Amino acid sequence: MSPLLALLAAAVASAVVTENTATFTLNSPTSGELAVSTTIVVNNKQGMEAAEFYLYCDTFRTLKSFSGTVTPANAKAVKLKMSDLVKVSYSQGLVDDGVTYGYSPSGHFPLTVHYEYRVGYRSGISSFPAFFPVDMDDVAVENASYTVDVPAGFVVRYVSARMDFENSSNKGRDYYKWTLKDFSPIVRESLMPPVRELVPYVYCSPEAINLGGYPGMQRNWNELGQWLYSLQENSLDLTTEEIDRVRALTADAKTTLDKLSRLYAYFRERTRYVSIQLGIGGLRPIPAKEVSKAGYGDCKGLSNYLRALLAAVDVPSDYYVISTDNANLFDDYASVGQMNHAMLAVPIPELADTAWVECTNPVFPLGYRHEDAAGHQVLLVKETGGELIRIPSYPDSLSLVRQSFEVKLASNGSAIISAVKDVFLDHVDGYLSFADLRPQQQIQHLTRSLKIQAGTVRVGEIKDNFDSYPSQGKDFVPRMEIPYTFFTESYASITGNRMFVPVNPYAQSISIQRSTRVNDLYLSKESRREESVKIQIPLGYRVESVPDPIVLDSEWGKMESRITLSPGGTEMEILQTFTQKAFHKPASSYSSFRDFARAVNRAYSANVVLVKD
Repeated sequence: MSPLLALLAAAVASAVVTENTATFTLNSPTSGELAVSTTIVVNNKQGMEAAEFYLYCDTFRTLKSFSGTVTPANAKAVKLKMSDLVKVSYSQGLVDDGVTYGYSPSGHFPLTVHYEYRVGYRSGISSFPAFFPVDMDDVAVENASYTVDVPAGFVVRYVSARMDFENSSNKGRDYYKWTLKDFSPIVRESLMPPVRELVPYVYCSPEAINLGGYPGMQRNWNELGQWLYSLQENSLDLTTEEIDRVRALTADAKTTLDKLSRLYAYFRERTRYVSIQLGIGGLRPIPAKEVSKAGYGDCKGLSNYLRALLAAVDVPSDYYVISTDNANLFDDYASVGQMNHAMLAVPIPELADTAWVECTNPVFPLGYRHEDAAGHQVLLVKETGGELIRIPSYPDSLSLVRQSFEVKLASNGSAIISAVKDVFLDHVDGYLSFADLRPQQQIQHLTRSLKIQAGTVRVGEIKDNFDSYPSQGKDFVPRMEIPYTFFTESYASITGNRMFVPVNPYAQSISIQRSTRVNDLYLSKESRREESVKIQIPLGYRVESVPDPIVLDSEWGKMESRITLSPGGTEMEILQTFTQKAFHKPASSYSSFRDFARAVNRAYSANVVLVKD
């Protein structure tokens, strides 16, 4: 980018990182120090997040020093020191002491914020600090650099993107340096690629691990899995009383799936999730016996506890780690820093299948591969080493929202509507706790996307199949059916002797923008929705005109819309189906996408015209 273009980009950005210099110095295989100097110019309220300071420390990381300045527009700089940081400590039952430091600046714009701080690393290092010069939209970067300084010959593994790299040596030290200049702000748009495909980053780590007295290697995923398995040593023990209890609970179970179902129900009743980022760098599961006693744990502890329960009744399972943010791990860069979650894989021999069990959220049905897991690469942690595999995805055709409406339309345009919302697969995720919401919350959930004002909403008996995995097995797809009724005073509008009835006031239109597209168009998977609307035509009215049938089929999706009238003309039925295909297309394709979206939106916003006899 030319200096002029860089200046223009910075001028319109909500925040500009004018400098971000970080250096990690490895003093020994188990200790090091990170030194950071960064300056951010905040131009408006939206850019304030880029200037906030947050740092988590624990047994392995200590904030050694902190200073800075905050300079509001037309005002003197205010100096910052360690005592200005908000300090939140953690000490909760199972966990060791940990602390988070935070600071949120304030002042008139443009606001210039500068931080300098040093973080000490001790008792072992499994990965070096990751470097993200920018990880949010509408933030520009003028200059950024990251240097890793290690003893000569010390093997460093790394992966990076959108940054320049150079390697050098001097006086018995090796230097790995990444630099970035004049990075334009990321523009937030709908249907854009994942952020990791847009931002600059560096991940790096030592080839040899020695963390908390646990040595290991991570030259490949197999070695990393071996090391993670070593952290689970002596973590599966349960009390004799609990072993006897779960064996009695499963004594008459005939299958592995039956045992898993009973123990998962037992597990859900006894535990709750608490975020605990401690242990061996947040990597070692809390022993099962301690989780059982406390009744809570983090994803590692809870997964390990269920694994211990299953082992007590001779059901094998595999602990695995996963990134819920990124579906793909770096194949040639094995590192613990890529994963943020742990779950459990339980082979089900009688189904020739594996149950991928989420242990942190009790509302997830057993056997459901939820949206943050299905299709993701994971690392199975086994005694023989790590195994990089992918959790099976569901067929796109199963991702469905189906809605049906029966409308009793009155001659004044008001209506009484009986509706059923039927959601499947990943669309269920937003409804897993729906039955536990207060009535008013349920109503808001159901009516917030309606294009008509709903009143006197009543929700009927909610049905789901969340407990049917034992019977449906590997073909299990979660489903929830929600019946409700509501009244509206303004379903249709009246002009003279004509009534204009919306074809589909329930479907959401496709968002489009008039401005020039910046990012590629991206949608990771296909989804489908169906609406069926039966409208009882009020006495004294007849149909004057209806929209023509529509069949659209393009690289972006499919749309079908048709309207049929009953023989006597007293009722009409509107059927509309829309399938959004998966795609990854260049920004230059946006005009084609916009044309398709407009055609779909016209079909959804069309009207049937009734006229008085």
